[in-house]
Amino acid sequence: MNTGVSFDYSGAAVLITGGSNGIGLGIATAYRNAGADVVITGRKASVDDYDHDLSDFTYRQLDVDSQESLVELAGDIDKLDILVNNAGGVQEDEWGHGGFDQSLNVNLASVFHLSSACKPLLEASNFAGGASVVGIASMSSYFGFEWTPGYGAAKAGLVQLVKTLGMSWGASGVRANAVAAGLTRSNLTAAVIDGMPEMVDGMFARQGLKRVGEAQDIANAVLFLTSPAASWITGQTLAVDGGFSTGMS
Repeated sequence: MNTGVSFDYSGAAVLITGGSNGIGLGIATAYRNAGADVVITGRKASVDDYDHDLSDFTYRQLDVDSQESLVELAGDIDKLDILVNNAGGVQEDEWGHGGFDQSLNVNLASVFHLSSACKPLLEASNFAGGASVVGIASMSSYFGFEWTPGYGAAKAGLVQLVKTLGMSWGASGVRANAVAAGLTRSNLTAAVIDGMPEMVDGMFARQGLKRVGEAQDIANAVLFLTSPAASWITGQTLAVDGGFSTGMS
């Protein structure tokens, strides 16, 4: 899918939350293949608890709903050039008070707390083009979906947060951007993609490119945004969605 395009991240230190599965694992693999030293996080206690091989990465257990755990993770890292805030997801009963608050914590507050805790490391980076923070946004950053009041609000907030970080941290040599992922195959979306063809067809009706996204599509965009080729790009959200956000239903 990325034939003819290559990145060189040799020696770069990368941290990816939620890098043990799905889109996060796709991003982690792309950085590893480009030569980076990659730390991933997941909810399980160790890599041995996963049914796929994660031995190429340094693994850290992380509860993104815990501010204390986020700050502790930043304190355990000696060097950081790129932070990818990928962990998140729709929470149970987002129309309930507790579910709504949890979704804001997991999908938005965690990005602020971890990014802020990692700021001194990022400021110390000598990576060409500057250190980077990347958030993984969503089509719910732009559109309302009735089943995701918390997730949608959080992902919309993420778009604004990267604008603020981009403006505020630029003087320190740190860039901040986001990738808004369209309907992308992952362990979390596979059941919907394979089991609800009418919904997929509805998405395709407004997409210019009539296919489901793959993790590599999102990874390619993330690697571009953190590369020296994007050294004058900050505070932006790039929609990687097959054209969904520009089409009409």
